[in-house]
Amino acid sequence: MDVLDSVRRAVRHYPGGLDAVALRLGKSPSTLEKELRAAPQYKLGAMDAAEIAAMCTQLGTPHALDYPTRLAEHCSATLLPLPQGLQPDSITAGAVAGLMRELADVVGAVAAADADGEISANELKSIQLQWAELVGSGQQLMLALEAKHESTMAKWVGRQGGVA
Repeated sequence: MDVLDSVRRAVRHYPGGLDAVALRLGKSPSTLEKELRAAPQYKLGAMDAAEIAAMCTQLGTPHALDYPTRLAEHCSATLLPLPQGLQPDSITAGAVAGLMRELADVVGAVAAADADGEISANELKSIQLQWAELVGSGQQLMLALEAKHESTMAKWVGRQGGVA
């Protein structure tokens, strides 16, 4: 599947389909349809494709991540969706301790895999998956910390009469 096919598929699976997506993008359905089929003189912009992926991801529709996944593949990278559910109010020493346990698991897996002085393809793949999950959890923690910081700063602004 090419990059444009991935966006077409996401639009097809969005509730309301092409008409609903076009409305959200502020385009006519006929214009979006021409962009999606790459009609002469029509091109779907990267920002519109990203917005479509974001809309689909927000709703959890099938194929929502196909477009960013294809982009990552073209750049010899891997898309790592962030885990959901860590809210700013749930950041505790326990959440950080859980992240450290995940790191310890990765370190243990590396040590076990390298015990014989060689790393097999399966060992490498397993460690890469564990590492990707750890990085995703770390990124989610950082996002939650940033949200908590913004909430904290908003309280302080309110206490100072609107002066930051």
